[in-house]
Amino acid sequence: MFLQIVINVFDISQYHDILMCGFYDQEINRKGCKMGNCTVCPFIRYWYVVIAIIVIVWAVQKFIKEKSSSTATVIAGVEDLNEQSFPDALSKAGVLLIDFWAPWCGPCKAQMPIIAETVPSLPQGVRIAKVNIDEKPNLTERYKVSGVPTWIVFRNGKEIHRVSGVQSKENLLQLAEMKGE
Repeated sequence: MFLQIVINVFDISQYHDILMCGFYDQEINRKGCKMGNCTVCPFIRYWYVVIAIIVIVWAVQKFIKEKSSSTATVIAGVEDLNEQSFPDALSKAGVLLIDFWAPWCGPCKAQMPIIAETVPSLPQGVRIAKVNIDEKPNLTERYKVSGVPTWIVFRNGKEIHRVSGVQSKENLLQLAEMKGE
């Protein structure tokens, strides 16, 4: 029933002679097509079905592509901090670089492979950790993070520097060597 209503609402076959046969078949069919002799008519009559199929195929392909290209959020040598582990991470001696990030953030996704590349090059005593702002909103509020990605550099438990945006490997290594105040 619903499909028949949709077909009737969007049926443009009444304009068939003007739209198609009157334009394409002037030489062949002088009397105009009567919805049976023309090979174009079925496509015109159900144009909305063709468009719906195209949109559905596009959406499915986009969904599959996003699922298959999702960035791994687990990086060897990088700690994922939460409310309980955050004070412990700060209490350890040395430099701690914390990346406040979000899974929906495009620049954060671009930052992940750079972090993975940087971890083996870090100087002795320097660590990298991550905080997912969606999962740890209390930490995000406590450190007044308003945009992602945001990097906060801690030395011996005290914040010494803050920077926003995607950081290159060289920038991360410079942050790791900051002396602080």
